[in-house]
Amino acid sequence: MYIIGLTGGIGSGKSTAANILKDMGFKIIDLDQITHKVLKSGESGHKKISENFGRKYFDNEGNILRDKLKEDIFSSNDLKKRIELILHPIIFDECESELNNLTEEKYVVIVIPLLFETKNYLKLISQSLLIDCDEKLQLKRVIERDDISEAFARRIVTNQMSRKDKIKLADKVILNNSNFDNLRDQLENYYKVLLKEKNSA
Repeated sequence: MYIIGLTGGIGSGKSTAANILKDMGFKIIDLDQITHKVLKSGESGHKKISENFGRKYFDNEGNILRDKLKEDIFSSNDLKKRIELILHPIIFDECESELNNLTEEKYVVIVIPLLFETKNYLKLISQSLLIDCDEKLQLKRVIERDDISEAFARRIVTNQMSRKDKIKLADKVILNNSNFDNLRDQLENYYKVLLKEKNSA
């Protein structure tokens, strides 16, 4: 199995890239979707947040107040680290479990927002693929998509590893400064090159 670690900063277009790769026939494991799953009522992440923070991040029905939690995480580095220590091992185990169900697949894409920050997933993947874009465009996309202020969007972006450092660490980089068709064309070309490299290896 050849595992591609798909990553990129918030608003870079990695989810769009993942959907394009899915349409091309790749099996996708998305860590954001796993996070969403483990934070549902009754799941391990939900229980751990409750054990560590009481009712602070829950509504009256026991659902996690995701927006409040997200805002606090990007306002406090200590809280961010605490949440990561709680959730990252749970998410990693779930990811490995999903991988174990895909052993017959030739190619699998894992969407890993913090691929280079957490480092845990580097031992799982065969190659890293970074979806990158200019910071101004990144901010614009995040503000429009999440309906948040520019100040909060900027706080999230500056909280992540810099573009420069990610580009240095990535095996392959796709610049997503244009439109959907351009991104799809680049990903199709990436796949052709990947097949060529694999066949000549």
